[in-house]
Amino acid sequence: MHHLYALLARIALALVLGGEAWAMLADAGALAGLAGLAAALALLAGAWTRPAALALAVLVLAPALGVPAPGEPQQVIELARSLFLGGGLVLLAAHGAGDFSFDAWRRARASQAHPSRLHPGGAH
Repeated sequence: MHHLYALLARIALALVLGGEAWAMLADAGALAGLAGLAAALALLAGAWTRPAALALAVLVLAPALGVPAPGEPQQVIELARSLFLGGGLVLLAAHGAGDFSFDAWRRARASQAHPSRLHPGGAH
């Protein structure tokens, strides 16, 4: 069941962050928008999930670190949102994409082709 939760988390995070990255493409931050969009698409597919999630966490959390003690309600909301998204991305990086992902497919295929890679002493 936790693999389904990982899939749902990947979809939700990719939709939110991919939409923001798409909007950034129209602004001056086109490079950050492209990087964010590529990482969001990788999350959606479950491809290179851990590095993609960490890259997105940096993109989300870096601006939050530059905010001094937020005084206005909108600043508090933005800071909390960044912390929630960043925390979700760090959890996704820690736990991986789950079974319903390109990463899992690639791992399964590698273990079928070369079982000794995953188990140095031979297949267990």
